[in-house]
Amino acid sequence: MPKVKKKISYIKKPFSRKSFISVGFAAAALICCGFSLGLSVSHQGNGGLNVAAWGLSSLIFSFIGGFYGLISFMEREKNYLFAKIGLGVSGVLLIVWIVLVIAGIAG
Repeated sequence: MPKVKKKISYIKKPFSRKSFISVGFAAAALICCGFSLGLSVSHQGNGGLNVAAWGLSSLIFSFIGGFYGLISFMEREKNYLFAKIGLGVSGVLLIVWIVLVIAGIAG
């Protein structure tokens, strides 16, 4: 059985520029989500328009963060760690908000 040599690259790849934007929007979406859920809990589920505004802002920020996360994969020879993190957080928040909106309409 022949040995397969593994190639090791010692060149450090720079991070994708758009991945920083993706992580920033994902963090903003997470903060807005926290404020929205915190206000809803403190008002015992009877939140006003400010709870809806924080939730909508979180939904929009997570959509934009996911978009920038996808676009950052188009940059060649870059490190995509932050893009993966931003895309994952934004994707989870998008799913959470879509489920909450559907539950609110159906309930």
